[in-house]
Formats: sequence, C-alpha cells, structure tokens
Amino acid sequence: MEPNHIPLIIEFIDNNVFEDRKRKYSNALIVKILLILQIYGISYRSAESFFRNHPDIKNVLGVGEIPNFRTLSRRARMIDWHKINNEILQSINTYKENSAIDSFIVRTCKSSTASRRKNYGNYKDPLSSWGFSTKGWQYGRKISVSFDIDSSAIVEWNVTTASLHDKNISFPLINTLKDYSYLLMDAAYDSSDIYEYVFENTNCIPIIDTNRRRGIIESRLSDARRRGIEIRKEEASRYSLRWEIERTFAILEDILGCEYIWFVRNRNYDVSVGMKIVAYNIIILLNQILDRPKRKIMDLVV
Repeated sequence: MEPNHIPLIIEFIDNNVFEDRKRKYSNALIVKILLILQIYGISYRSAESFFRNHPDIKNVLGVGEIPNFRTLSRRARMIDWHKINNEILQSINTYKENSAIDSFIVRTCKSSTASRRKNYGNYKDPLSSWGFSTKGWQYGRKISVSFDIDSSAIVEWNVTTASLHDKNISFPLINTLKDYSYLLMDAAYDSSDIYEYVFENTNCIPIIDTNRRRGIIESRLSDARRRGIEIRKEEASRYSLRWEIERTFAILEDILGCEYIWFVRNRNYDVSVGMKIVAYNIIILLNQILDRPKRKIMDLVV
C-alpha cells in the first residue's frame, strides 16, 4: 500500500466514526486498526507484532499502544459495520442505474471435517449448514449481497445459514436498491413473489435469468412473471453486467479471505464478513479519489 493511502483512510474514519462515550481506545482508532489488519491480512493475535514491525503505519495512526487481541475482538463486535459501510457509500459516486443481488458461501470448517461430522450429527456450529452453489455442495454460512454494478461497491449484506434459499432472504436486500433503475439477478430468484415485490415496492426494472428447469407454461404464468420473462429477453445484453458481482465475490474470497472463516466460539459472522466488506468498499472509494481503475486492488491488499 502506498504511503498516501493510509492517511486518506484515517481521514475518512475520523470524519465518519463517532464516539458514544470516552474510552481508552476510541471507536475511530479501533476501526482504523481493524481495517488496516483486514487490508494487510493480519490476525488480531498478530496485530501488536505487525505494528511493531511497521512503525511508519503506527506513527500515522498516532497511537502509542496497540490493543491486545482480546480487546480488538470484543470491540469489533461492538462496532456497527453496516452504519460505517453506509457512510462509505455516501462518499462513493454512484449513478444508481445498474444493481444486482447474489450470494456466496463462507466455509466455516473443512469440507472433509463437515462430511465426517455429518455422519455423527455433531456439528460445532449450530448455524452452519450444507448449501448448493456454483462450486457444488458447501458447508458454512450464506452471505447475500446487494451490489452497485457501476461503482462495484457493496451496498448491503446479510448472513444466514447456507441451506436457506436465496429467494427467501432477498426482500430486505431488494429494499436497499429500490431507487436503482435496473436490478439483475440469476435464475435462483426467478419467482413470481420476487417479480411482484420489485414491481410494487421499487423503481427498478427486474432483469432475472429465467429458470427453465421449472418449465414455462404460458397458461400457468402469473402476470408478473410473464412480464419479467419478456423484460429478460429485451434486456439480454444488460444482463451480462451481472457478472461484475461474481468478480467481486472472487475478490472477497481469494484476496480478502472470505472463502474460509473458521467457526470459533463467540465469532460473529456478520462482523467478520462486514469488516472485509467495509475494507473492500474503502478500497473502491480510494480508487475513485485517486482516479484509479475501480478493479485495481492487488497493489493495495498485501
């Protein structure tokens, strides 16, 4: 990461993270430390040694003592990462034209371990389950995301068990995109309920891939789904923009470490994933401020 990047992150956090009461370590300082750890791929336990080996970053933070891993873990769970993400979105230039909703699975243990425990029914994580994705059957938590395609920013996220169907958890995310012009989703969301909700509660035009496994019998189609299928045909070229969200998932999984987040006691997956999403959106904001390509991330993430 270039020397001029960290001061920009610090300035943004100082202006947008506020205190509820006086503490030894302020909320703003904790958020700065946590985001830097996420960007550099450093664990809580290694935080003190990391900053000891990088005194330049520590000096920029303006802190003499780095909190220990227990303090970082506890304070991270107290931060409203959804609110911080919303503040970042206010600073990112968006046209509110093209948006998308999709999900991926965070693995909470090795697949071999999950398969072995399946035989005995003694899973450690009560909220993880088996879910099917483009990568096949996976055991873990499902992360559903609403996404601004034009800026590549993540608008909102939701964490559920992996077995829950995408359609059942999409409605709160649809609400976060109600002012966009177009909403793109894959065939998992091809449902009359989704079409009706989008038409009645948002300003979006839904472009949803048709699930042909369900069959298309004209006489049995609802008015909303029939209209949606026609829109999908008319907007075939626009639907290809949906792949931007898949590229973002690849960044979250392969670069920011969202593919595997092992289950441990007291781990809050909404917080663990939220920190990575906020770190990702901070990078998107930096790229806009510095007039860099929006997908230029590898030189920032170490």
